[in-house]
Amino acid sequence: FKASLSSLIPAPQQYLQLKAAAERYQDYVELGGWRRIPATSALRTGNEHTNISAIRDRLSFEYGGIDQVRPSKRDYYDKELERVIKQFQRRHSLIADGIIGPATIREMNVSAADRLQQININMERLRWLPDDLGDRYIVVNLANYRLTAIEDDEVKLDMRVIVGKTKRSTPSFSSQMTHIVLNPKWYVPNKLARMDLLPKQQANPGYFEHYNFRVFNYEDGNKTEISPDSVDWKALSKQHFPYSLVQDPGKKNALGQMKFILPNPWKIYLHDTPSKSLFKQSRRNFSSGCIRVEDPIALADFSLSRNRMQPPLLDLISSNENYSAELEQPLTVYAIYATVWLHANEVMFSPDSYQRDQRMAEYLSLIHISEPT
Repeated sequence: FKASLSSLIPAPQQYLQLKAAAERYQDYVELGGWRRIPATSALRTGNEHTNISAIRDRLSFEYGGIDQVRPSKRDYYDKELERVIKQFQRRHSLIADGIIGPATIREMNVSAADRLQQININMERLRWLPDDLGDRYIVVNLANYRLTAIEDDEVKLDMRVIVGKTKRSTPSFSSQMTHIVLNPKWYVPNKLARMDLLPKQQANPGYFEHYNFRVFNYEDGNKTEISPDSVDWKALSKQHFPYSLVQDPGKKNALGQMKFILPNPWKIYLHDTPSKSLFKQSRRNFSSGCIRVEDPIALADFSLSRNRMQPPLLDLISSNENYSAELEQPLTVYAIYATVWLHANEVMFSPDSYQRDQRMAEYLSLIHISEPT
């Protein structure tokens, strides 16, 4: 019977490592966990502060030995402590600058029990994935804003992404990438045209023309292009917008130089962006739902590596002509939401920006309550 139950546990190494991490954090819980660190001003290397002793105690749970210094040095922020702080920051999706500020203290103050629950929630999510993800595939982790491309169990690409805002969150799903569109047109969804672009045109009457948006009207079932100057934009509202917008290809196009088509019910796709500076942010949920990729050329090269491209990709892009390239072998894309994952055999945590961990915890508690005794 025990062997039968064990056979239900997913075999991939990621799951087994998280299971070992859960056991370790269970030990921390049974030891009583760690004390909360009081709020303080930012601490830097060379500072002395009474909180530093408590920080050493906190970090010793996960890193061990960091508190093994002379009593006279426990309140001093030395280089060895800075190294461990940077490691902690990296593991918790913070900027690894070694400065102990409010965000670092906040992550330290998440209890051992809450971390254990977070690990268990993400182990449950791993159970939803197929046992065999394939030989070549792409994983987009919506929670930590990263994309990885895998081939033969090796990471070939690792890049930052931008995902949907909290109010327009990107769903978790899997799909097959079938096409890449170079120099794409942007067919603006009606909701975005009404909610986002109309106010910009009303504030600046030259906005649509400057950003190469074309305006279309529907009369007697026929779609007709009209001049933006012929419309009284002030008379329209977010509730009344009888036009459709198309943005032509070019440097100002919101989709950048390419988009990656993966059919799904939410019409989500991956795409380039002209707003490169946003990739420098640590939390990157700025889009309206689609996924912006940091290095679209590298992603296209990986995706099309089994295609015989003539003319070459860069030549097609530089032509500024709209072009669609079909993948000879569709590529599976998994958009997942993992707030705990493994990187180089180290457990990593990210913020629950979409509050999906919280909902999952409620769901799992209901299942537990409903189980027969």
